[in-house]
Amino acid sequence: MKILLIGGTGTISSAITRQLAEQGHELWLINRGNRRDEVPESAI
Repeated sequence: MKILLIGGTGTISSAITRQLAEQGHELWLINRGNRRDEVPESAI
């Protein structure tokens, strides 16, 4: 499934982002780019 998240690097949303990536979903994140280390490599 293709999923767009606004944010994706906060305390709660980073856990959701990791879980979705582990499940094989195609992730698109829109964020400020301040916490790149929180973004899974598979996220676009």
